[in-house]
Amino acid sequence: MKIYPDSKVYVLCPGNFHTGGPESLHQLASQLISFGVETYMVYNALLNVPFNPDDPVHDAYKKYHVPYTTLIEDHAKNIMVVPETGTAELFSGKKIRHVLWWMSVNNYFINVMAILDLFLKNPLAAPVRKFFTFYDADKNLEHWFKSEYARQFLEVNGIPTKKMHHVESYMSQTFLSRAEKIDLSAKKNLVAFNPKKGFEITQRLMNAAPDIDWRPIENMTPAQVQELLAQAKIYIDFGTHPGKDRLPREAVISKCVVITGRRGAAANDVDYNIPAEFKFNDETHPLQVIEKIREVFENFTGAFAAQKNFRDRELNAKKNFAEQIAAAFEIKNFPPEGVALVQGVGEKSYLIDQVLLKTKNFVTKFIVDDAAAALTDTTSEKFIWREQNRNFLRFDKEPIEIISRDDAKFLYLEGRIKKFALFEPIAAEFDDVKKFFEPKLSDVMIFSR
Repeated sequence: MKIYPDSKVYVLCPGNFHTGGPESLHQLASQLISFGVETYMVYNALLNVPFNPDDPVHDAYKKYHVPYTTLIEDHAKNIMVVPETGTAELFSGKKIRHVLWWMSVNNYFINVMAILDLFLKNPLAAPVRKFFTFYDADKNLEHWFKSEYARQFLEVNGIPTKKMHHVESYMSQTFLSRAEKIDLSAKKNLVAFNPKKGFEITQRLMNAAPDIDWRPIENMTPAQVQELLAQAKIYIDFGTHPGKDRLPREAVISKCVVITGRRGAAANDVDYNIPAEFKFNDETHPLQVIEKIREVFENFTGAFAAQKNFRDRELNAKKNFAEQIAAAFEIKNFPPEGVALVQGVGEKSYLIDQVLLKTKNFVTKFIVDDAAAALTDTTSEKFIWREQNRNFLRFDKEPIEIISRDDAKFLYLEGRIKKFALFEPIAAEFDDVKKFFEPKLSDVMIFSR
């Protein structure tokens, strides 16, 4: 599905909601923006999830700095990307092209059942929400799949190969940068698990081996989850695996040995490409799984090495994601590299921006200034205005967003910021940039009069 220079892409996403799916959707929008594509999030309300139309961006995704809109231009050059839980939007617009991104096959059916359940409870309450079916599908619709499990599902339901693209999201680069520092020798004989995934099987294992240190992942911040996985030698997951779930991927990146069942995406050797010895059927006797767990405790180095292929694929997922998006949208020409000015709002940043305006290779995208980024009342500020809870500064032509140091570091790791720029920095300023952002030295630009 070709993107044109004047195309706009709209990414449908549940508002004020935090799970792996919305994270992938924000990653997509961020990647498209880095490609120079005009991209917007379109937030919708989910059942039983509080929705704030004035601030629909969940706090976890504000760091992506992606604009949103409620107005969709129904134009033949424009594209809307819809997750499998929001297929009602596939029927909106007569000209706009659509992509259906299958992140979870199972969640598609859950969504359909929820729609039908509302109808059965009160058939006359309202018209039945439309949902995608394979029997009268839009011939111009393209399908993306995140997993081999989803690809097989699409194939079985008659979607031709030419209408399918493999687009698989990735773990946060912040997560990856922290995981790189995990010390294998500091790993402990403990087993991490998600109590929401296959707990009936996990409970049998816990009953069979009460001496093992079992650690549930629940009521934790992302940082606490990563801290637990950094300590654990093993992560187990006997859930339904409706797609490539986030926690097993976080676990393998955190240098855990992953043990799974054989349901859903875990049944094939593509999505979870770990040796068969680490996968067990639901009917397997608990003592066989316990025996494998004890083997891993005793020979963790060998088990860790055996899952290298799974780990390497996740470590390369960000690069693969960018290539997959470019291929799916036929993107071949890329914009100038984005630069962040790190000395705050002031004369130095202005001077650098004037130089960058004359170049073809770089463009000012952000100004890093914690104080100015935190302003919520900009009425007294002459050059700063606030829109969608984000602050902007206009030097000459294009508005430049003002962001915090933490967000600048995140966007550098994500690839949205390619370079950091300073004007005649003193030694302390230069050292601070190197220490805080940890950039490659080639990504630091120094300007002088």
